[in-house]
Amino acid sequence: MTTDVQAPASARPSAPDPTDRRTRALTRAVVALCAAAITVEGFDLIVYGVAMPSMLADTNLGLSKSLAGTLGSLVYLGMLIGAVVCGPLADRLGRRRLVLASGVIFTLFTVGCAVAATPWQFGLFRLLAGIGMGGVMPSCVALAKEYAPRGRSALVATIVLAGVPVGGVLAALTAAAWGESLGWRGLFGVGATLSTLVFAGVYALLPDSRPGAADAPAPRATSSTASADGLEPGAPTAEAKPLSPARSVLSDGRARTTVLFVVANFAVLLAWYGLNTWLTQLMREMDYPLGSALQFTLVLNLGAVIGSFAIAAVADRIGPRFVTIGSAALSAVAVVGLTWGGNTAVVLCLTALAGVGAHSSLTVLNDWVASSYPASSRATALGYVSGFGRGGAIVAPLLGGWILTASLGPTTVFYVFAAAAALSAVALLAIPHRRA
Repeated sequence: MTTDVQAPASARPSAPDPTDRRTRALTRAVVALCAAAITVEGFDLIVYGVAMPSMLADTNLGLSKSLAGTLGSLVYLGMLIGAVVCGPLADRLGRRRLVLASGVIFTLFTVGCAVAATPWQFGLFRLLAGIGMGGVMPSCVALAKEYAPRGRSALVATIVLAGVPVGGVLAALTAAAWGESLGWRGLFGVGATLSTLVFAGVYALLPDSRPGAADAPAPRATSSTASADGLEPGAPTAEAKPLSPARSVLSDGRARTTVLFVVANFAVLLAWYGLNTWLTQLMREMDYPLGSALQFTLVLNLGAVIGSFAIAAVADRIGPRFVTIGSAALSAVAVVGLTWGGNTAVVLCLTALAGVGAHSSLTVLNDWVASSYPASSRATALGYVSGFGRGGAIVAPLLGGWILTASLGPTTVFYVFAAAAALSAVALLAIPHRRA
């Protein structure tokens, strides 16, 4: 029989003790496994951008730039579906189960992409792979945050989400070193092989949510309140019943915050995945040779990996709000700079800054979201924000294809991506100060 006595502060769940050796080892294992899962997701996601020139050159496939943009958007539509569906499921069924199920889905359908005979088959497999990819991220972020030492949540979120650009770096390096011999099918095959190895390790080693990580149950009504409502003292009122995770992200004044998070995530995802999808081809349109064009995608993701750790350290000191806003603004300025072209070294530096700003705003934004909702609805909030925000990632490949097909040139594409990053910064500025 449960009691209504509130547990003393010393007995309440708290963050893992960073001085405990076993706790530190468990935390490192969870973070490493979640980061590895996101890394192979990043490879399978970004490999399309580096494989696109080869796919456009494959006469048997018959791709146009516009059709390539449409196919590129399908994976993000799948990620939207996966994030929105799997976020709430992770809160109900457990993070580990959803990480594994989602990983198996996107691995199997990445194999399908490698063997697709027609564009519509490739698009269908890419859409289904995206559903799995969308389910991995919110579950991994929520699980890693539960094991994060106190005061290091932004760093942990950055480590986990750094897997996306790390996967992009690996995809670009693989394409640069072996792309000609592997072909676009071989590149997708490499991604599927890496995913199989990683999720075998996740199955063997990844634990589920830390015991006591969920929020304590909602308090019962006081006897005076209960009596006023005609109930027996100590009986729970209708208002005391815990809200479902889906309702809690829109209740208690959180609706505005949730909507603004979605808008900000939509806009910065448009900029980030737009660059990852089109940067190699845009640089080719600006008369850079293929080897040099692949270099830009590599630098974009390297900048994202390296810079995001420094920015996460700042976020852990001063909080995620202004760091996220500043990162989005940095990305907007850097992408505008890419329109100037000119000296390769300067353009590479601007590319790195664009990667730092766009990816850092994404990683710290996820930590900000996770810190703004109760633990019982955290994966739901992350799933909704990342899921509906995926609309930006869906639009990005389409926009690039449409603009290039209309002969408006690569600089117009860059201006659109820069405007999206600026919109993200504005939306984040409008979010009220609040923590869960």
